[in-house]
Amino acid sequence: MPFVGYVHSREPDPSGAGPDRQPWEPNWRVWRWIAGAVLATYAATRADGAAQALLVLIAFVLVCLAAEAALPRGDGLREWRQ
Repeated sequence: MPFVGYVHSREPDPSGAGPDRQPWEPNWRVWRWIAGAVLATYAATRADGAAQALLVLIAFVLVCLAAEAALPRGDGLREWRQ
């Protein structure tokens, strides 16, 4: 009958990050754009006419800025190699 044993060599890091991993932190640049978009959307629901249309466009631009901050930036066709 084989004997299987487990040797515990060290205590794990309480933050959950290993020696090569950093602990997760929120990307605050994204959240500021999202918060602005939420506020602009709320204001658009309370406004009428041209002000509502302008606030909807502002909310759209803020969501686009949040997506730009969240997604990694590539070099487009400069990354392409034949």
